[in-house]
Amino acid sequence: FCDLSGYPRAYIMQKGCACKFLYGPGTDEEKRTEIEKALEAKTELQVEVQFYKKNGNPFWCLVDLVPITNEKHEVVLFLASHKDITSSRLTVPGMARLSNGS
Repeated sequence: FCDLSGYPRAYIMQKGCACKFLYGPGTDEEKRTEIEKALEAKTELQVEVQFYKKNGNPFWCLVDLVPITNEKHEVVLFLASHKDITSSRLTVPGMARLSNGS
């Protein structure tokens, strides 16, 4: 994730699962809300969202959030997976482009 985002581990470890530090002008507000609601409700979510690296470059990310429960079935943490899907988004006709958030 450090290589993908450009942020050092120490910085990332201080941030929440919503990855708000990766949001930028092309990050869809509905996607932001979906992520925040899934975390609040402690539910699983898979979503494609445009994020921004530390250097400001946009990238498309497949985010998987999976709540992890203890023996009492209480959510104690989330497994968050982030996969760069920029190349597949750019090669599929009709998909959003990375220029100007459109």
